[in-house]
Amino acid sequence: MSDEPRLNSWLEKPFSQAVVDVEGDRLRRVLPDLHGHYMLQYSGWGKRVISATTLRYLFSVSEGMGLPDAVVDYESMPFRENSLDCVLLHHVLEYTENPHQVLREAARMVVPNGYLMIVGFNPYSLWNVSRFMPRGHVSTDGRFISKSRVADWLALLGFRVEQIEVLHALPPFWLKWFPKSYARWNRKLLNIGWRMGGSYVVVARKLVAGRTLVRPQWRVLTGRRLPPVATPSARGMRVSDR
Repeated sequence: MSDEPRLNSWLEKPFSQAVVDVEGDRLRRVLPDLHGHYMLQYSGWGKRVISATTLRYLFSVSEGMGLPDAVVDYESMPFRENSLDCVLLHHVLEYTENPHQVLREAARMVVPNGYLMIVGFNPYSLWNVSRFMPRGHVSTDGRFISKSRVADWLALLGFRVEQIEVLHALPPFWLKWFPKSYARWNRKLLNIGWRMGGSYVVVARKLVAGRTLVRPQWRVLTGRRLPPVATPSARGMRVSDR
């Protein structure tokens, strides 16, 4: 993370949680019809964005912020390849020094036909302009990445973009001063197909080579179920359920 003290200061303000609430509401509406076992979410702000899904297990991790289920390194995730049905990256790519590696790690963990969802700020929006204005409401940290560039990166990693949705149709000052009317008008604009906005979600699906769908073989475990993680062995790395 770059300039963490300034980012942390912004995250302590009520406005940052209001942003998450609006995005979480929209994400629940565009979340694909998921089937399987595991969904993993992590946020550049250490926030839990999704609280429930149709999947059986939902986990949250971070690099040390917030109250995650586990602390990880986004560039070297401890989960095994092709093990997660859906991975959500919430404002992660714009707050890391190596977004390509972070995205590669996320793509590696997704099962064939599984989903990868990327939430990011739109650099071509009033939300980005607001960062550099006096009393701007958006954190000046991070490097905003366009949704078209994210879509190009996903294509190189073997994903097909299923949809791209806008999350903030109105400027940030409206959310700051008129939060109740913001939610109502934001939803109305998005429902009629408003395409310009402060942030976006890219929903992509991992393509399958050939016709055979390869999915992990899950074993019945007792006690609390944990996500599939990689464990070291004498010959390098192997994977096992815990």
